[in-house]
Formats: sequence, C-alpha cells, structure tokens
Amino acid sequence: MLVTTLSDPTDVIRALEAGADNFTTKPYNEQALISRIRYILANAEIRKQRGSEIGIEVFFSGKKYFINSTRIQMIDFLLSTYESAIQKNQELFVSNNKLKEALDNIITLQRNYRQLLETSQDAILVYDKDKMIRYANPAAHVLFSKEQKGLIGARLPIEEDISTQKEIEIKDPYGNTIFLDARSVSTDWDNETMTLSVLRDITESTQLRKELEQISLTDDLTGLYNRRGFKILSERMIKLARRLQANMFILFGDMDGLKSINDTLGHLEGDNAIRTMASIFKSAFRESDLVARMGGDEFAVIGLINENFVPNRLVERMNELIGSFNAKGEAKFKLAVSIGIERIAYDSQIPIEEMLSVADTKMYKEKEGKR
Repeated sequence: MLVTTLSDPTDVIRALEAGADNFTTKPYNEQALISRIRYILANAEIRKQRGSEIGIEVFFSGKKYFINSTRIQMIDFLLSTYESAIQKNQELFVSNNKLKEALDNIITLQRNYRQLLETSQDAILVYDKDKMIRYANPAAHVLFSKEQKGLIGARLPIEEDISTQKEIEIKDPYGNTIFLDARSVSTDWDNETMTLSVLRDITESTQLRKELEQISLTDDLTGLYNRRGFKILSERMIKLARRLQANMFILFGDMDGLKSINDTLGHLEGDNAIRTMASIFKSAFRESDLVARMGGDEFAVIGLINENFVPNRLVERMNELIGSFNAKGEAKFKLAVSIGIERIAYDSQIPIEEMLSVADTKMYKEKEGKR
C-alpha cells in the first residue's frame, strides 16, 4: 500500500513495478485508509491459490519498466487510482465552492464599502504620497468644489498636515469659514499604499463652543474681558513677553464717585457710567493690550512696552478722553478714575495676582491723595 502525493505520472508505473496493490494520496482520510487495507487483505486471501503470472515490459515517459503485477493487482491499483481521483475531485469541488463563496463575500464587502464611502456625509479623500487625489466621495466634492467634480487627479486642497487627528479651519469654495475634524489612516488602494482622510464638518459645534468660551471670558455689562478672561489671557501675554523679551506694564483702575452716581441717579445711570468708562478704556489703550472689567467699578489692563513711557502716554490719552466726555456735558454724571501702574520685567516670575495687587496698592494711594 502506497501513501503518496501522486504528483508525477510515472508514480503509477513505479507503483505497479514495485508490486503495489493499492495507494492513497496525502493527506489521507483515516477511515478511507483502513477501508483500503481491509480491501487488500480480503483480496489477498482470494488470490492465494493462484499462481504467479509472467510479467510485462513497458516503455513510459522515456524509460523502460518491468511489471510483474497480476492483472487483478493492476485492476485494483487502477480502481484505487480512479477512486482517489474521484475523492480529490470532490475535495476540489468543495474547495472551489468555498472559494466562490469567499469571492462573493469579498465582492459584497467591496460593494458595501464603496456604498458607505459614496453615501457618507463626511468628506472622504484617498491620496498618494505626493498628495494627488485618487478618490473623492460626493461629500468631498461638495466641500471643495463648486462644480462638485474635478478633484480626482488634483492636489489635496489642504496645506495643513492632517496625518494625525486634529481640528482644522478652511475656506469653502464660496469663501465661508469651515471647521473640520480631520482623521487619517494608511490604506491599500488599488494595490498601492495610500492615505485615507475623513473630514467631518464641525463648524456648528465649533462656533457654539467658541461662543460659550467667549461668554465665559467676557463681562456682560461692558463687553470687556471679565476677571477669569483677564487671568487666562494675561498668562498667554506673559509667555509672549518672555519669548519676545519685551517688558510689560499692568494697570489697575477704580472709578471715582460711582457710589454717589448710584445713590443720586440710580443704578441704571451707574451702569451707564461703567459702560462709558469701559468704552474709554477700550479707546485709550491699544488693540494689543488686554483690557478687562475685574468686577464692580474696577478695571485692569496689561500690555507690552515697546518704547519708553508708553504706559504713561496711554494713561494721558485716557484722561484726555475722560476730560472730553465731561466737557460735553451730555450725561447726567461726570467720570473720574484713579489708576496705579506697575512695570514688569519680561523674565519676572511674580504671579499675575501679585502684579495686580501691587498696581492696586498704587491706585489706592492715588485715590487717597484725591480725597
């Protein structure tokens, strides 16, 4: 009994030449192997009484072979060959069916994958290492093209690096500001390594977030930054000053006579006075300066010193604006403010609250002097 791969046509001749009665192929089925052995043993008993027959010489595949197997052996062997061929054919049929099923599944997955890409509300772009677009879904065409076509073969319309997840800001074809959440992965596309980027429009949520941030940092009455906004943004200005090696100034101001305005004219006029003073602060100081209402009738300003005595000149301008307002006499109240200014070296490590406290002390001394 031979166990063979039966990969060479001469295997059959060599098996007969060796006197084989049967064979099975690798890998073999255990039950089939046992059945074959029983078949061989049963036939061996039947053939014991028969004498040996003269062999035959055959020429096959360029060689001569002498086979002395009996006719019955040859028939058995050829039958086993046929049986094995049928078995292999059945196995091949099952494998082909499984392969067909797998291919059908792949085709279905590809179809579903493409449908997902085409119907996604997110913009999806596939592009090569040179950022040349190989695929763009309808949402991408809407986002980047007025004609909703022409992206394929064009360069990626985003200059910013989006290889990692990040929020980006772009202009759409109509000039509108759009905020996108960008996420990218490496993918195999047409047997090439590409980058697939998914761009989700988060404009509405981003604008809402910015509005909420603005509300939390600004004063409702005056529109200036509030104490929280001043603290957060002044820390950024201090970092900027250190990077530019530019000294700073911090100013603390307190309105004079607001209590008298509230007591004699009412709180509505008191609010008008605060709003007017806030407007004067905003007009007097530079756009780069951080102006805030710290609460009540208190104001604070922090800014960079770009030349000598800049803070003093800004204060002079504010006093001129206050004087001009009072001279017009259009309001029921007069404005006045006491101010304290502290200069700060760019490399100072003093916390912002201590800086404010020093300026507040100087302001209080000025107010006491007026009294």
